Amino acid sequence: MQKVLQQLILLQELDTRLDELIEKLGDLPETVKTFEKQIKNEKEQNEIRITGIKENDVLIRSNSAKIEDLTAKIKKYNEQLFLVTTNREYDALTTEIEFNEKAIKDTNDLIQQSEKENKNMKEAHSKAEQNSEEMKTKLVEAKESLAVTEKETEKEKAGLEEKKKTLIVQIPRNYLSVYQRVRKARHGLAVAPLMRDACSGCHNRVIPQKRVDIYKKNQVITCDFCGRFLYVANDNEEDE
Repeated sequence: MQKVLQQLILLQELDTRLDELIEKLGDLPETVKTFEKQIKNEKEQNEIRITGIKENDVLIRSNSAKIEDLTAKIKKYNEQLFLVTTNREYDALTTEIEFNEKAIKDTNDLIQQSEKENKNMKEAHSKAEQNSEEMKTKLVEAKESLAVTEKETEKEKAGLEEKKKTLIVQIPRNYLSVYQRVRKARHGLAVAPLMRDACSGCHNRVIPQKRVDIYKKNQVITCDFCGRFLYVANDNEEDE
């Protein structure tokens, strides 16, 4: 049991140092991901805007052509007014003229709406392009900082991970399972030394019988409150 406890203590030391190396990277990995995601989103939104602008341009050309046709019809009807001989014919032509004039007004409204939408989308597109360029610059800086920090730690990290890989295959599966579960639940700390008759992880007092077993070092003992493995960091702890 003493061997298992020593293995768990060593595993905790390795994991703690690995956590420190990861923490040294700070928020750089997340910053890189955020910038990459934002740049991708801006690009996708701009592609949608470009498609919208093209579609509106088609509508504007189509409606402009429609207005030309309607204007030609009105001109034709106005010319025919001078040739009619009955009130009925005159009323029919004026009705057609009024109908086409309204159609021109409605079509002009559609053109103005499309032009307004295009103006807004072009402004948004330009702003997004500017934002993307700024984010690309920041992304390059963040990647460079991340690369430098990773290079500083990669050798030590690789060594620690190799030691951990060798160690975990030696630890009985049931203890390793508890270690991993507690470590995940207790902010990375699954093995804690006894300090002043209490678990140094949760600071709850350990009952006398368990303290005796911990000092004897012939059992693997866990804290009744937080589940951490307990050990004596200093043989003189009992006398404090």
